[in-house]
Amino acid sequence: MAQTIIQRQYPISGLEFRDFWDICSRFQTVHPEYKYVYFTVDGFECFIVLDEPEVSKVLHKLKGKEERVRKYSARFYTSRTQHSDGYGVSELQYRPVAYDRYLQGLSFYSDSVTKSNYYQFEEEIYTNYPFIENNEPEVEFGKPCEVLALVIDIRGFSLFCEKPEIESPYTCGLMSAFYHMVNRALQRFPPEMTKFLGDGVLAIWETSPTDREIAVREALNAALNLRHTWSMVKDSPHFTHGAPQEIGAGICFGLASHLEIGNDYIGRPINIASRLCSACPGDRVYVDRAVPNLPLEIKKQEYVAHIKPYGRHNVWAYFTK
Repeated sequence: MAQTIIQRQYPISGLEFRDFWDICSRFQTVHPEYKYVYFTVDGFECFIVLDEPEVSKVLHKLKGKEERVRKYSARFYTSRTQHSDGYGVSELQYRPVAYDRYLQGLSFYSDSVTKSNYYQFEEEIYTNYPFIENNEPEVEFGKPCEVLALVIDIRGFSLFCEKPEIESPYTCGLMSAFYHMVNRALQRFPPEMTKFLGDGVLAIWETSPTDREIAVREALNAALNLRHTWSMVKDSPHFTHGAPQEIGAGICFGLASHLEIGNDYIGRPINIASRLCSACPGDRVYVDRAVPNLPLEIKKQEYVAHIKPYGRHNVWAYFTK
């Protein structure tokens, strides 16, 4: 089974070093390959203990200094040589109090244990240690910002994938080629966020008066040129079973909000760009009339698109054929 990074935070209060040592022992019981553990005790003024493998020495150095502790840490290794050679990391930390941006409680990080084994250790934590109760919802209202949203997707991709000869490895090949193609097209002036949406991509630029024109030009050029690039993908010898023929794109501009958790953006311009992309035939790009600073040298036509749930919507249509 593939290993993944595991990162957890447990809101537990009132632990002393002996409790922390007990938790470390529980981890080693579930993961017996981690025979060696090195303890560090970080005080508010200086290190009280640094990389100490013997618990008796840690307890001796800690005596009378418990009130000065900022953090207990324990790093686990499968051998003593691993400690010096810098192999994968598995570490437990406990902070008796919150400070700076760090939360009070127990935290765990590892890039070298499996989820299934870690689940057993986590059961020990939930069963044996009381958590700080917090029933308040965690709310983030987002930071208002001006955005340019570009949505691109492959026309008829779902129907294409239902063909009996199209299996998941082939679908992955098409999608990876599409994602790389879009990323390359956006590198001239990279967006703040590129988000893959199944058979599509959402790109968001946070703009200001100083860079608004650049973002608009690069987003439009990328959308217009992708049809030609997709033709080269379809003609590649990798795709002997063919590929969907067309790509649609929608662009919109306006006020949205940046949600730091997940680094996401929420707002009407993104919804409209997605609707315009869905309504857009494969031979054109739909641009909302609200988008400013459109390049004068690129020909466009006034058009009325029908999008849900807004109905008739005035757009600029840029033709790619």
